[in-house]
Amino acid sequence: MKGCIVYFSATGNTEYVAKAIKNEFEVKNISCDLYEVSKNSGFEDKYDFYVFGAPIYAELFPTFYTEWIKKHITKGNGRKCIVFSTQANIIACGPTVFSKELKKIGFEVVIEDCITMPNNYYLVMFKKFTDQEVNDALMKAKERVRLIVDTFMNNRTHFINAKGREIWGKPVFKLFMLWSRKWAKKGLVVDMGKCTRCGLCQKHCPVNNIKVNKDSIVFSENCTSCQRCVHKCPVNCFSL
Repeated sequence: MKGCIVYFSATGNTEYVAKAIKNEFEVKNISCDLYEVSKNSGFEDKYDFYVFGAPIYAELFPTFYTEWIKKHITKGNGRKCIVFSTQANIIACGPTVFSKELKKIGFEVVIEDCITMPNNYYLVMFKKFTDQEVNDALMKAKERVRLIVDTFMNNRTHFINAKGREIWGKPVFKLFMLWSRKWAKKGLVVDMGKCTRCGLCQKHCPVNNIKVNKDSIVFSENCTSCQRCVHKCPVNCFSL
């Protein structure tokens, strides 16, 4: 049996959990590949089971992530899967909403879970976690991962109760994504004196929203406010 963890990670939270899940499966002698969807190359739908994971954007998974899954994995064929989200809050309806889509194409969703991680959206809103809060969150995330993998390996199920959140979560998500499209263009300030023109922000933008020129960095209007450019910049040249 071989699985694949298909995920998107902008600031590192979801990648941390994805790697922890991979390690936990391998402790149990189950091989798992990691695939981060913004690579957008070299993927083959050849696995016995899947783990799907993404950060929460105003209650739901980012659209480019769910669309990538729909394009590249078109049939579940009865295969089991795990769906997890990462967020600073304790719960969101993203896993439940996406699970419904996976079931429509024939997946057997056996686990839905929300994993609390450090708030990496602090540049826009909410409080930045203290070092102690970060360490506590990471430790609890690993404990949660062990429980998820144990549940899967023992043929049990686990689902979150987020039905009420779907009612208001979907319209909030739509408004958030409309706002996000111009977030970088309107909100981000680039210190070109610090910028080294390394191009990492352009290379790693999951929606191709950034163009690095000789004298400027230009943002289009397709931003998801994922914060990847901010967190990837080696010289911290972005600010509000």
